[in-house]
Amino acid sequence: MSNEIVKYSNQFNAQALRKFTALDLDLLMAIAARVRDKEIDEVTFTFEELRQLAHVKKNLTDKELAARIVEVNDRLLACRFKFQDDSRTVQFTLFSGFETDWKTRKLLVAVNPRFSFLLNDLTSQFTRFELAEFTALKSSYAKETYRRLKQYRQTGVWKVSIEEFRRLLDVPESYQTCDLNKRVLKPIQDELGPLLNLVVHKKFRKGAGRGRRSLAGFEFEFDPERVPGGKGTPRVDLSRSVVADAARRSLASVSPHLVEVRGWGEVWWTGDFDVAAARGHLDGSLPAERCMACRMDARNVAGHGSASNSLVDVPLFD
Repeated sequence: MSNEIVKYSNQFNAQALRKFTALDLDLLMAIAARVRDKEIDEVTFTFEELRQLAHVKKNLTDKELAARIVEVNDRLLACRFKFQDDSRTVQFTLFSGFETDWKTRKLLVAVNPRFSFLLNDLTSQFTRFELAEFTALKSSYAKETYRRLKQYRQTGVWKVSIEEFRRLLDVPESYQTCDLNKRVLKPIQDELGPLLNLVVHKKFRKGAGRGRRSLAGFEFEFDPERVPGGKGTPRVDLSRSVVADAARRSLASVSPHLVEVRGWGEVWWTGDFDVAAARGHLDGSLPAERCMACRMDARNVAGHGSASNSLVDVPLFD
């Protein structure tokens, strides 16, 4: 079976998947890969297809697999998916139909029509990764981190507060720093370090007391993906002549336009807008020589890091 691609709106990454095991995540992403771009049509899976897609290695009987599929949807129903803005909160379920039949050995899935945009007609601001690479990971923490990193695949940097990290990865409240390092961050580093050349940095805020500081969050730095048709992400000398030349080439191909990133600032952009890359430019989390915005237009160079915070950078793993 050819490798499947998982692709969904970045908004799905804001949802914490509570109590999902590694196998649960594999089954969910296998389903997401197949229902993508099917609008609201019902999609039928055979159990054998699911076993292959999710790379199920355990010797589960058909009834046991059916039970696990039901548990996946039970957990989805308990997730309380929601979108919130200044005036309203919308709560919903991802699938409007989820029928598991262990006698026919089939699963029937239909996407909720009001929120089919999460999996359909994705042209910008989406997360994309290979299902086989995802299912090869063992730790549920590594899997959940992996798909968030893939949202920032073009910049190679994901910054997250400790509170948001705990929420997104469903880290038990009882975990102290030693537990966090051993049970959460270590398996992430062990699995994603070799795969993505990942380096994890702790971020601290200075406390009120002398010499005291508190953990504020993490910065995950990894190799950005190659641009389709390119030869990788070049390291760029940001001297005036080089940047100006790059800007002239950009201006000659597509007319640039000024884009406002709410709460962050403005950035000159050409072509399809990538909010993750723009934020990496504005907060300075992406080194200038790897910054897509600075390479794209010389006018962005002066604004690189203009929305940066005052967090202290400390490597997590030496």
